[in-house]
Amino acid sequence: MNQATNHPARLILAAGLAALVGLSSASLRAQSAAVATTGETDEEVTKLTPFEVSSDKDYGYLKTNAATATRIGMEIQKVPMNISVISREFLDDTNAKSLTDLFRYSAASAGDTRFKMRVPANEATPQGGFTMRGFQVNTLMRNGVFRYISHNLDNVERVEVVKGPASVFFGQGYPGGVINYITKRPSFTKIPTELTYQLDDNSGHKVKIDNNTVLSKKAAFRFVGAWQDLQGERRFEYHKNFNLTPSLTLKPLDSGKLTINLEFEYLKERYNANDYDWIYSDFAGWKNAATTGAYGSSTATLTSTITASAGNGLAANVLQTTTTPTLAYSTYINNKRTATGDLWLPAYTSVERGAYITDAAGNFIQDEAFNYTSRGAYHDNEDEVFTATVDMAPFEWLDARYTYTNDRAVNNSVGQGGALTTPYADGIHWNVGLGARSGYWRYTQVHNLDLVFKFDVFNIKHKVLTGFQRSTWTQQYLSSAAQTDLNLAFLPGARNTVSNPDYAGTNTAKYDFGAVPVNQVIYDRAGAIKPVRQIYNNWDPGYELAPDINTYFQDDRNALDGYKPTLEGMYLNYQASMLDDRLTVLAGYREEKKWERMQAQVNNFPWYTYFADMYLDPTAYPENVWGHSVNYQKTVPYDQEGDSWMGGASFAINKNLSVYASASKIFKFNSGNVGGVFVGDEQLIAQGIIDEYAARGLAGQFVYRGQSITSVSQFVGIVEGLGYYQMVPNEEGKNYEVGVKYTSDDSRIVGTFSLFSADRINRREDDTVAQANANEPLNYNTNPIWIAGAARSGLVGATATSTGRVFRVRSYGNKVKIEGAEAEVIWTPIRNFQALINASWMPTAETVEDTRPIYSKPGSDYYNNVLTAAQQRDAYILWNARVENVPEYRLNVFGKYTFTDGPARGLSLGAGLRYSSETVVARSVDWNPLNGGYQAGDYVVFDVTAAYPWEFMGYKFRTSLGIYNVTDKEYSEGSYALSPARNWLLSTTLSF
Repeated sequence: MNQATNHPARLILAAGLAALVGLSSASLRAQSAAVATTGETDEEVTKLTPFEVSSDKDYGYLKTNAATATRIGMEIQKVPMNISVISREFLDDTNAKSLTDLFRYSAASAGDTRFKMRVPANEATPQGGFTMRGFQVNTLMRNGVFRYISHNLDNVERVEVVKGPASVFFGQGYPGGVINYITKRPSFTKIPTELTYQLDDNSGHKVKIDNNTVLSKKAAFRFVGAWQDLQGERRFEYHKNFNLTPSLTLKPLDSGKLTINLEFEYLKERYNANDYDWIYSDFAGWKNAATTGAYGSSTATLTSTITASAGNGLAANVLQTTTTPTLAYSTYINNKRTATGDLWLPAYTSVERGAYITDAAGNFIQDEAFNYTSRGAYHDNEDEVFTATVDMAPFEWLDARYTYTNDRAVNNSVGQGGALTTPYADGIHWNVGLGARSGYWRYTQVHNLDLVFKFDVFNIKHKVLTGFQRSTWTQQYLSSAAQTDLNLAFLPGARNTVSNPDYAGTNTAKYDFGAVPVNQVIYDRAGAIKPVRQIYNNWDPGYELAPDINTYFQDDRNALDGYKPTLEGMYLNYQASMLDDRLTVLAGYREEKKWERMQAQVNNFPWYTYFADMYLDPTAYPENVWGHSVNYQKTVPYDQEGDSWMGGASFAINKNLSVYASASKIFKFNSGNVGGVFVGDEQLIAQGIIDEYAARGLAGQFVYRGQSITSVSQFVGIVEGLGYYQMVPNEEGKNYEVGVKYTSDDSRIVGTFSLFSADRINRREDDTVAQANANEPLNYNTNPIWIAGAARSGLVGATATSTGRVFRVRSYGNKVKIEGAEAEVIWTPIRNFQALINASWMPTAETVEDTRPIYSKPGSDYYNNVLTAAQQRDAYILWNARVENVPEYRLNVFGKYTFTDGPARGLSLGAGLRYSSETVVARSVDWNPLNGGYQAGDYVVFDVTAAYPWEFMGYKFRTSLGIYNVTDKEYSEGSYALSPARNWLLSTTLSF
């Protein structure tokens, strides 16, 4: 548990917040009228379409309308859902630069400090572990359309966050809600051009431009662009970004009943971010065990072996030994648990910034700038998005919108899946994880049509919104090339026989490929030549330069895997306003279908490109030529469907106060069968084992689950009985909510309070226990006859040491429930002071159902009589610890005051406070939250800002300074990589 201390700066900042509130109250008594706005507008008021958001009552942080929850612009006060709108001004004031930054001042949410280096999300899988109302979020939209990568904030006007039932319009997702980025669009109002330069505390630079041009009464153009070159607080961290977004709005008819908006966005970025911190809380014990063998631990050391071969002409194998211990930290902790009988002992009880290394002088020191993401690892994203939107009002009773989106997204990475640098137990050497080169290519086309029918009957205003969405996308996975000795050819020592004894005989050719000078080598701290094979896996950060894994990965990806699904959604939403607009009723239903017909695999394009139904002719297209799997192809063609619904009502008790209630059901497509097998592969393996027994004169002795197997059909019957061929059902979630919304007469206080209950069931899980050989005999079987038989299928290598994992058994039926309350208030007591205050309490965040026997509920017969002590421990933690990354309490306050007279006229001062209670990192014994394991959260963090307008040679400037995490609190918003230390951002904006 993290213990917070009373830092003097906390008291000062808390007093500062109180002073801001007091100052605003005094000004409220002294000023009876609000400061007038100074923006210039056109002579004619531009007519908004029903799909656009009105901003007549908006000011600063306050946004009174939203479109995400209902797909048409609607007063938030009347929507029976919890909606938060994060304004552009608030994004700038709080220095929100990424998706997870949005959660810093959001209630009922938690960020993820490891988000940046995660694989991009898709419709089924979220990126990272950040949560809203206790559930991960994968519904990330840009103007209402799913966005794959690069959630760019530079061109964003506002971010609408709908917590709860929004899936009627956006399809499958999780119960937590939807995040929708609304981009800046051309305005027929005269908006000053802004050119901004930013400098941060790590010498990072950023330039932004925002230009709006009113071309005529019927045309407006806007251009938003940005360039950045940022350095991180950790060594080798960086984020380079270039993006531009031109857009054009046309209103060709004098009536304003036709609006056309064309927008193009181009973004190119590359970044490296720290992904870890010092979690080795029992390092001293680990180091001792690695040398003394305490708790029965191994004292083995790292050795590289160069095998004698005809290629190198060596007479015997060459062993390059070291003193670096190979005992893994997790193994040490397991040994300690066993030896001491303390099965509940957590592995990780604390997290410290950076790493502990041994410097060149032999001192064991803390290096707070240490970056655990291997040097040279990066994500590289490129995104091109074109959007065309046409709004029409052909009749008084009908409005229509058609949207076409064309999105080409490319994600490339070096080090994906393991480029982490981790320590050995000696405190000197580290293993620089290489990971692999991989990436994703995705081309998406989305067509969306919305029709709004309006009519009044019996003094009731009716709106019926019906829509259709069709999405098609081609997505390719670019897998890594094989890693061989050729990867060493570019490293120091590759052509030195001491560093690389394999550089001999005909083998010299493969190392000559890199043309590294013969005497170019690395020396260790003892003065010895470092083996080329130990440059990465035995790195000494206190003495040697950090090795760049880019030098190792010279080969590009040579194999791809992909798919081409089609997704269609149809939805119907009804809105009624009655009782003099006091009662608003909403009801909606969506049905979604997905088709997938082939594995869009490409091997060595353009020579070998897989096409649909090719697997039906294996003679013409053999697997060993085209590189595909026939049985995988047979498994892929399937149709899926699911539905969502919601209903709710809002009633205005008076003009200021309204109450609401809503309920919703959502779904998410699951895929694959329970056995996790490409049907047919298991039959080939079974036939191979039957044939192998027969070839050895042992026909009939293949025994599987107690039965002698003599035919594939008999084997299939057993597998069917296990339920392996059943498809995993869709995941479902439900949300129930009641709340109160209040708006004062002058909109000085606008707030929402809600109570909610949500659950999620049928999350597909890998059942590692069911996959184990003890429970599934065909998996990881070491019987040589079974291995040889499996090799007959061609699916298992002849030199394999086991049959491998034939059945990747999945489970479902688990259910998680989150319950709580949240409140948000935007307070504007006077025109020049505004504050955002929100808080949440989620007392319930627990598992309420789990069908996996290994996680039987404590107290059940299976738990008491079947599970081992270790299994009982794991099940107990799952049922009794809070769900991961769900804080019980959140409180956030951010206020800004602007002086309106005197020498400080125009000066703005802001201050913010962020609080979170503890959040569970993982419900596992290693992070055991029930026995002192480390938990994230548990922080109070302060931010301060100041801004001042000034003029020079007739030009208007505004300079602002933000200092974030003022007290330099060591904390984590989620996971076990720490959040940024104290940092600052200086911005200057030229307006003209």
